Amino acid sequence: MFCQKCGNENKDDAKFCNSCATALTPVSGQPSPSKHNEVIKTKIASRNDEIWGINFSITPAILIVIGIIISFFGFVVWGVNNRLIVIIVGILILISGFWLNHSRGSQKKKLQNEIKELEAELE
Repeated sequence: MFCQKCGNENKDDAKFCNSCATALTPVSGQPSPSKHNEVIKTKIASRNDEIWGINFSITPAILIVIGIIISFFGFVVWGVNNRLIVIIVGILILISGFWLNHSRGSQKKKLQNEIKELEAELE
């Protein structure tokens, strides 16, 4: 059974949509092909929006820049006694920026694969 609001496919005996929690009403027969294609196109657009958000997110870059600044210039501000601690904190922030950048790349590839599967379903 497909949700009338978001188009998500649910079990036939489900009372609520497992995606948007809208109450489901049983509809006789299968959804029309045009409705099914409309749902797929909506999902593709949603995935493309998510990819756009990943492409233009500056959070990893900000973390990388902060990590570099703290690692190389932080000890000047906080004094020589704390040099090792400041460098370690800066390197940890730098690593977290690179890790976040990598994980977003993996998420982007997953979304691109989902789009390919949805486009194949349209054909």
